[in-house]
Formats: sequence, structure tokens, C-alpha cells
Amino acid sequence: MKTLNPNLPDEGGNNVCIARLLHLPHKILSHHDMDGLAQMVLHELGHHDALSLQRAGYFIDNPDFDCLKGVAGYCSDECKMHKEDVWGAPETFEQDMKDAQFHHQLKTFFQRSLPRKNGDEVDEEAVRALGTTLGMKNPSFITWKMKHGNNGLLLFEDDNNAGLARRKDLLHNFAALLSLC
Repeated sequence: MKTLNPNLPDEGGNNVCIARLLHLPHKILSHHDMDGLAQMVLHELGHHDALSLQRAGYFIDNPDFDCLKGVAGYCSDECKMHKEDVWGAPETFEQDMKDAQFHHQLKTFFQRSLPRKNGDEVDEEAVRALGTTLGMKNPSFITWKMKHGNNGLLLFEDDNNAGLARRKDLLHNFAALLSLC
């Protein structure tokens, strides 16, 4: 069994990815009181050194109040708007990203909850249609249970590259960290 050294990059970039993701819980705890923390975490997950997403949107679905609210958006094309080290100057991140159109589109998103099948399972076609409406090509998603009966939804653009396919399990596990923001 191959042991990953988080300090050395490997062929597929897995060591860099793992190292970056493993530091994320401590970064969340260190900055728990910051505005825009969910956007910072989503940026960290989507960054090319982590899970290498093109676009992603984080939503909270509250079935009790029948609403789906956008929380944060990530677009790799908007990365050039912020300082290189997001966590080195976190107080400037939200200001740097004020003109990030995709994030703003997601943060202001509000609609009724997505339709469900079999009681608890979200309707996949409705989620993919939402992704297409937001301008995503080939949208994919993951969901997870959150506290207070809410559900997390991460909608992301799946470009079918081999790197993302290998990292989807990581994405599912680390996306739940958004619930801590």
C-alpha cells in the first residue's frame, strides 16, 4: 500500500490535494467567526490544488420552511480576483471577491425546496436543471444531512476529467465541512 506524503506532490497531485484538505478543519476553527467563511471553504475545496472544480455552488435546503437558499459560489475563472493566499489575509477575501458574479448569483439565490422522490431523496433531474439554469455544463451534485433537519447540497460542474472522478469520494466527505460555517 502506497503511503501519501502530504509534503511531496505525486503524479496525480493527490498528495497536494490531501494535504490541502486535511488542513481545512483547523482553518475553519481558526476563522469560525468570519463573514464569508463558507465562500472561503468552498474556494479551498474547488481550487486547482485541491479538488480542481470549474464551478460549484453550496446551498442549504430547509424542508420545514420549503426553501432552498444559496450560500456560496465558486468559479475557477474568478480566482484571479483574490490574493494568492486566501487564509493568509482572510479579512480581505470577501472584499476581493465583491465582483465575483457567480458567487453573487449563488449567494442571492432563493427558491422553494427542490422536489423529492421517495420522501427524502432529492429529484436528480430537478437538481441538474438547476445547475443548467446557473450556467453549469454537465452538472453533478452531492447532498448530506445537516443539523436542524436541513440538507446540504453541493452542485458542481463535472467536466468528466479523470482527476475529478478519482476525487469525488473526497468531495463528498469534505463538502460536509461547509456545514460548520
